[in-house]
Amino acid sequence: MLGLGDIVMPGLLLCFVLRYDAYKRAQLISAEAGLPPPVSNFSKVTYFHCSLIGYFLGLLTATVSSEFFRAAQPALLYLVPFTLLPLLLMAYMKGDLRRMWSEPFIASGSLPSKLIGV
Repeated sequence: MLGLGDIVMPGLLLCFVLRYDAYKRAQLISAEAGLPPPVSNFSKVTYFHCSLIGYFLGLLTATVSSEFFRAAQPALLYLVPFTLLPLLLMAYMKGDLRRMWSEPFIASGSLPSKLIGV
């Protein structure tokens, strides 16, 4: 049985990476360079799909361990590593980790780093 936190917390991460994928896609389309960069198989895999597969595998692992040990298991014990580790590894390999961590939705050079009061 899953608790509310087992659905909400990974769901927030999935919402973040879905939004980040849409942001990266919009930046790629609006790039000022005439030709888009070559698309490889690695760049076709989105962060959302990577995290969603990790979430599924984490749920599967939590269910199997619960049945194997015949005792309740904390699902977040399995969900957190199965969703975060593939996401962090993929962001590191694509070179987006630093930007995803510090300023995920700010176009480089277009906005100041401090927010301006209105």
